[in-house]
Order: sequence, then C-alpha cells, then structure tokens
Amino acid sequence: MTFSVKTYHHKEDLPPLEENRFFHSPSCFDLYGNIPAYRPLMLVAFDDERPVAALFAIIIRKNRLLHNSLFRRCIITQAPSFYGRNLPQIELFDLLITHLVEEVKHKVFLIRYENLGNAIFGYKGFRENHFFSVKWINICNSLQRKRKIWDQLSPSRKNQVNRAMKKGVRMEEMRSEDDLPEIYKLIRNTNQKKIRRRFPPYAYFENFFHHYVKKGRGKILLTRYQGKIIGGAILGIEKRNSVVYCLYYWGKSRRYKPLYPTIFTLYSAMKRSEEEGFHYFDFMDVGFLHKNSGRAHFLLQFGGKQRATRRWYRFNWSLLNFFANRIYD
Repeated sequence: MTFSVKTYHHKEDLPPLEENRFFHSPSCFDLYGNIPAYRPLMLVAFDDERPVAALFAIIIRKNRLLHNSLFRRCIITQAPSFYGRNLPQIELFDLLITHLVEEVKHKVFLIRYENLGNAIFGYKGFRENHFFSVKWINICNSLQRKRKIWDQLSPSRKNQVNRAMKKGVRMEEMRSEDDLPEIYKLIRNTNQKKIRRRFPPYAYFENFFHHYVKKGRGKILLTRYQGKIIGGAILGIEKRNSVVYCLYYWGKSRRYKPLYPTIFTLYSAMKRSEEEGFHYFDFMDVGFLHKNSGRAHFLLQFGGKQRATRRWYRFNWSLLNFFANRIYD
C-alpha cells in the first residue's frame, strides 16, 4: 500500500472521519476553539482518497506576549485513530510521526508524545525521528472484573468513603454551566501547582461543557456537602472502546479534610462508570517509573494496576536534542 498524509488546521476542512477515539477525533478542534494560546492540527493518512488514520496534535504557546517558536510546545496524547481492520498500524504511525516532525519542527521548541499505553508502540518511528524517551507510569482500573469497585478498595479507603456518606457528602452530574466559574476556580487552586503542563484557560472547560458534556462525550461530576462544591472530576468518554478517561480531579482537602472529598470523588466517579457499563477507568498520566510517587501510591489504593509506558520527547534544536538522547537513552 502507498499512503499519503495531509495536514488540516480547521475542522470544516476535514474529510468525513469517525469519532472513534477521544483524543484523535474531529471534535478535538471544538475543544480548543477560540483559545488564542492553542493551535490545533490534525494529520490524516490516506490510502488513495480513503482516510485510514488520523493524529491530532495541539501547539501550545507558553507565553502570551512572546510568539517565538522557543515558547511553543507540540503535545500529542494516546495512539492515533485507525479507520479499518488489517491496517499496517505501525507503518501508518511511522508515516504520521515523520510528517508531524516536518510540519512543526520550525514552529515549536519541543514535541512531546504521551500516554501511548504500550511502551514499545511506535518505537521505530520515534527512533528514526530522533525522539528520546522517559519511562513513565499509567494507572488503569478495570471495571469488568467479578470484584466490584467497592471490593477493590483498601480497608482504609472503604472507611473514609463510608464516613463521607454518613455525613451527607453526595455526588451529582453537572447539568448547567452556571457552576462552571466556581468549578474552574476550584480546579485551578487545587491543581495548578501539581500538573506538569500549562493549566488550560477557562475557555477550555467552557468548550468541554458545550461540545463534550452536552453531546455525551464527557461528564463533569461534582461532590457536594451542604450545598457547597467540595470536589469533583472531569471525565472524557470513549464509547467505542468503553473507556472513561479521568482528565482532572480535585478536592478541597484543607477545609473539608474530615470528609475526604478527593477519595469520595474518585470512588464515586469509578462506581458510576461501572454502573453505566464502561470497561476501564484510566488515570493516564501518573509519573516517572520507579519514582516514589505519592500520587501513584494514592491511586493504586483504588484497585487499579500500574502499567509501564513511555513519554517521548524531541527538541527541535539539534545539539540540545543530541545531548538529551545521550543522557536519557
């Protein structure tokens, strides 16, 4: 087979594509629409005129005032979408990643590919394009075991959830955007110092509500106590593979520490996903492999399994990238 690749910068220019992957679908353009610091693009591989694979990437500007490529990053998450059976997925991925490097190498300082799941997927394509890797951890909970989520919790987690429920803590699904400003402020205050990448602007969450929550591709869950929001989670839904992705979670742990808002939120989100028939609850990006990570230890107490994966990086300054390859690989 002979494949070709085209780059698209606007959703309306795309050929007809299935919405089969949460991170690589046409609706991803809606998520980043009208946000000046974000420039989305999608690479589509064709067999003649038939689309066979698609890879979505986002270029993020790190500084509002400076527009030089030094202040831009290109981020890609998860494996691409493939349209059809018996496709040479590795060959297609190698073609897509090579085309991506050519597309953005003069536009960004760094390319980062994360959450591939399989540690060896695309290894050849990354190496040929001079990426270097860092060993990473993903945590995924299976929701289709004979043991329910409640039975997979550690004894201490069960006690904490029971205490929260007895004191009147409840979870609900957000239906109106009236709560969005308060939610954004809570997420920002609790997560801004913890996450390793730029915190999204308010418009990102607004887009998520309008283009994902309202269309059944995402959920915003709120944990309430006496009418006040004390925690919550933002979930992405991939129906084809029956996966729920935990994009963000938060809890007001200082003031409401005896109510265990974060623990109650995560348990309730997984329980709801289990009841709705999903097969997996994926926390994705957790931390470095073999690092004594508090977050990994915390999430594993909910019954999930730790899985080794890789993060792939490429600096577009050849000398810096050369030394990075020497140091990390």
